[in-house]
Amino acid sequence: MPGPGQSLKAGLREGISDELAASLNFDELATKVGRRGPERAQIEQAVGERLLGPPPSIDVDRVGVLSPAFRLDVDGFNAELLSTLSGRCHGFVYRLLVKGAPGLTVQSGWARDPAEGDVRWHPDVRMHVASVSKMITAMAAVKALSDAAVPMRTAIWPWLPLYWQPRGPNIERVTFEMLLTHESGLWHATSDEIDFDEVKANVYRGALLGVPLGDEKYQNVNFSLFRILIPVLTGAIKPSMTAPGGGEEETDRLWDALTIQAYGDYVRDNVFAPAAVVDARTASGAGDALSYRWPTPAGGRDSGDLSGYSATIAWHLSANELGRVLQAFADGSVVGRKRMHRMLDGGWGIDQAGMTRAGPYFLKGGWWEGGTNQVVQAVAGLLPGELPFAVLVNSALVNGAPTPAPVSLMSVVMAAVKAHVAPAA
Repeated sequence: MPGPGQSLKAGLREGISDELAASLNFDELATKVGRRGPERAQIEQAVGERLLGPPPSIDVDRVGVLSPAFRLDVDGFNAELLSTLSGRCHGFVYRLLVKGAPGLTVQSGWARDPAEGDVRWHPDVRMHVASVSKMITAMAAVKALSDAAVPMRTAIWPWLPLYWQPRGPNIERVTFEMLLTHESGLWHATSDEIDFDEVKANVYRGALLGVPLGDEKYQNVNFSLFRILIPVLTGAIKPSMTAPGGGEEETDRLWDALTIQAYGDYVRDNVFAPAAVVDARTASGAGDALSYRWPTPAGGRDSGDLSGYSATIAWHLSANELGRVLQAFADGSVVGRKRMHRMLDGGWGIDQAGMTRAGPYFLKGGWWEGGTNQVVQAVAGLLPGELPFAVLVNSALVNGAPTPAPVSLMSVVMAAVKAHVAPAA
């Protein structure tokens, strides 16, 4: 008589792709589907975001006609950034890639204190990059939509699980582009949780579509939905899939587990592989940076397994790996140059953009706080000249005043960019 895993595998034969089936441990999956109660602990504290406003429209098609007489002054940018970060956080690393030149690799302090693993910061240390994961998800979404020949302004509802009924008001009007720009109207007054149950609940509640929020409201659920949508768009999971012989609770747990796997597989194969990033994880590993409180000392905090919040946060990457992903993206190896430009110009998965005499910059920030104010934060993107850049900091960043106050890492990076555009040699 077949065991639970084999029975589940047989029951899902028509609901998932052969590729996804080949990546699954069905005995483990059957245990998850049959388990009652919460699968994992909720986030200790709400995800912190440092969004500074919508990016201005940048006409990237005009970049080529700008004067080539200016460039980012890498030395000046480095001097300002190093001065601002040094002594004002627990530790940091940043990496700037420049074709045909060494670029920048700068690190300081501890990724893990001597008593907690003894790891100095260097560009191959991984850290939970928080909402920089949204930029990775945006790349994957653009790729998946392009391959499926689905326009960005297409409504998402045909790719949602069919059993998610009844759907709330205006869900039929929400498009993929609205999710990528936080203009969907999906919103909850007291919660921005991002696990499977809350994403489903948002669809049940419906979309306000700007009433009374205006055209844009930053909400994590916009990107959490891509954990569901990408596997359906790519054919890994059919929207009609349900747990064989099970009820809605079992089907919820099945969709939760399968979309985590399918989303991760797709990003690894289509975003990380072109950048030679191997075995990227949505859970912490040995030697990864811990988050710390600053300036008041406290023990470090491990991010743990964040796979249940995939697509919004969760990726653990190093500064080198982020740099390689951004280089592959800029080279057109992930989605092609035309679509790369369209993503940046549309602000899809990007927090900030601006124009300098040396060309535009595009940046995404991430902030994660838990425990007793232990923080990790990151900023990554393309600087003028399409230079890939990533900075990881494993605490809050404070100013140098007598009474330290938090400083926005995004503001620090943008200020250094704007101040150090110089005539080309």
